[in-house]
Amino acid sequence: MLLYSTAAVILTIGMREIASILTVVFFSIFTALIFTPIVRWLKQKGVPGVLSVILVILLFTLIILVLGVIVVKAAMQFGSQIPIYQAQLTELINNLTKLVPSYKGFSVESILRSALSVTISLMANTVNVIVNAGTTAGIIIITAAFLLIDAASAPEKVDLEIGKQSELRLRMSEFSKKLVKFIVIRAEINLITGTVIALLLFIGGIEYAILWGVLIFLLSYIPYIGLVIASIPPIMLALLKYGPLGALAVILIIVAVDALAENVLFPSLMGKGLQLSPAFLFLALLYWNFVFGLGGVLLSIPLTIVLKIILESFEETKWLARLMGPIEDAEEG
Repeated sequence: MLLYSTAAVILTIGMREIASILTVVFFSIFTALIFTPIVRWLKQKGVPGVLSVILVILLFTLIILVLGVIVVKAAMQFGSQIPIYQAQLTELINNLTKLVPSYKGFSVESILRSALSVTISLMANTVNVIVNAGTTAGIIIITAAFLLIDAASAPEKVDLEIGKQSELRLRMSEFSKKLVKFIVIRAEINLITGTVIALLLFIGGIEYAILWGVLIFLLSYIPYIGLVIASIPPIMLALLKYGPLGALAVILIIVAVDALAENVLFPSLMGKGLQLSPAFLFLALLYWNFVFGLGGVLLSIPLTIVLKIILESFEETKWLARLMGPIEDAEEG
């Protein structure tokens, strides 16, 4: 245990020191995994490997450019309106505190103003991150392109290298299938969630609906708190436009869509094999945030799933993988 603990500490410190590089690498790997099935499908249809990669990268780049222009423009417009929204929310709080009595040692007004300050700061930081993400996105696209070129011929390379080692080949094949399946399904679920919520917000007349849909798609990778953070701006806009009932309606829409996606759609597509216990998932979120910062928060679920798949691939460590899963999985094991 002492040896394993020491190795884990050294690995953690090493990863933290080169976090800026590893974050881009991991994002690129997961991006490549999402598009690898499309590349292989094109190859099966007779498209040459390199050409299939070029077509997929062009498609990916076109999507990023179109969404990037729309999202960045909306984020900048929203950012310029933040002082106006802040003034409106301040006025709303002033009117609200007149109706709520203050108690000795307890001030509702101070609590609401603190919450307003945190909310406005969070919204401004979110806008800045979106606007400044262009360079990182470009690096990820280029790196993913090279990874896709290798991925197109990966099965042949693996078979050539490991030869007759059928057990190792089986483990690597299973690892690859499980990881790709999770990454693709997770992206699909987030896309469905973000698209449906953005469409409903647009129908409801909430401004910058596309921006909130993209934000929900990205932050849904963060367990528990991601959707909450992404939901704050549209809820605030609904509060200012329609009052408390409008804000409550937006909350109910987001909760309902997320509940259907996470509790019905995702388990039906993914199964129980790669589910994680809530306690372990929260600890993993704290750990990856410590190692990689904001990038680690976004990558916490995929990286933890990778760890679980690796542990499941060997008989000696399967018990650790069961401990990472829900209670019913551990009981079955």
